[in-house]
Amino acid sequence: MRVTDIREKAVSLSDPMSNAGISYLQMTASAVAIDIDAGEKGPVTGYGFSSVGRYAQSGLITERFAPRLRAAEDISGVGGGLDPVRGWAVMMANEKPGGDGDRAGAVGVLDMALWDAAAKIEGIPLWQLLSERFNEDKAHERVPVYAAGGHYYPHGDLTALTDEIKSYLDQGYERVKIKCGQNGLEDDCERIEAVLALLGGNGGRLAVDVNCICSTSGEVQAMADAYAPYGLAWIEEPGHPHDFDLLATLADHYDGAIATGENLFSVSETKNLMRYGGLRSDKDLIQVDPALSYGVVEYANIVRLAEAMDWPRSQIVPHAGHLLAFHTVAGLKLGGHEIAARPDFLLGGLQEGVTVDDGYAALPETPGVGFETHQKLWQVLSEL
Repeated sequence: MRVTDIREKAVSLSDPMSNAGISYLQMTASAVAIDIDAGEKGPVTGYGFSSVGRYAQSGLITERFAPRLRAAEDISGVGGGLDPVRGWAVMMANEKPGGDGDRAGAVGVLDMALWDAAAKIEGIPLWQLLSERFNEDKAHERVPVYAAGGHYYPHGDLTALTDEIKSYLDQGYERVKIKCGQNGLEDDCERIEAVLALLGGNGGRLAVDVNCICSTSGEVQAMADAYAPYGLAWIEEPGHPHDFDLLATLADHYDGAIATGENLFSVSETKNLMRYGGLRSDKDLIQVDPALSYGVVEYANIVRLAEAMDWPRSQIVPHAGHLLAFHTVAGLKLGGHEIAARPDFLLGGLQEGVTVDDGYAALPETPGVGFETHQKLWQVLSEL
């Protein structure tokens, strides 16, 4: 099997939402299509759509990694099917260690398209292929999920926030996550209390993401003191992703759970987080994003690393809310999946027909990732 064509374009997300650190008005993402000559099974196209928060990687894809895949004579596996692991090795040939960043996202979106094509060739959903390949055929029967939203909007207020969260509860979600950190701790507490009023005061159903807003030990300690009475599910991304001392300070000062890792992109970076970040494997969460961390191939190695360092899979909850992460959580039996639940957001929701009930999502049966059954994404990908 071989690649016959690769197409990429940068897609504007152009959304008015923001978090404590960035706006999405000018945010972009890469969409890719990879055509595969699958022999007797005919031509097959796999699709990828990169995760949010890191912009499109058009230059790296079109100038460096796509040409390597096009030049590969064969990326078949032992059984004759498409082997994304072999394709990944082709892309990473002659690449030095380190310097992950946008390179990891560029490889990740192409890797996603290869896995989409591989599952389509086998006629099975991606979660099933990942379960067979990496998890001894074990998979979730249904996937624990939570609704991520609660961003800041121009002219937004607490009523808009609570209306948004109500809509997620009406959709069948039990747990939600909101953004904080943009306007100080007093405003944070007002937002938290407004949402907790909808959750029966149960802080375990609410997570708070501050998007790396803290830079000093005093700031993380003040935040911990302000948030502690609420008994939150977790505090997410307290400071710079490489400031492990700051993270360890929070872990020493705060008894509740911490979630982090979405801005780390490799096995090595995850290893350093687990070694030096002061995290506790019985309560804290690792949120490395498969689409941003070189794709499924590297992510499977990250899961193996975590287990070797005594982190249970239940504490691995990927960032992003995209379909690849959902299949990864399902097939590798990880701790849960974040869903960007706002229905008008380009990446929002799951495949059509996949329902959420009491905080769990059903498994899709569509072969591949299922982009063809996600109306908003398919409108973009079908034009490639």
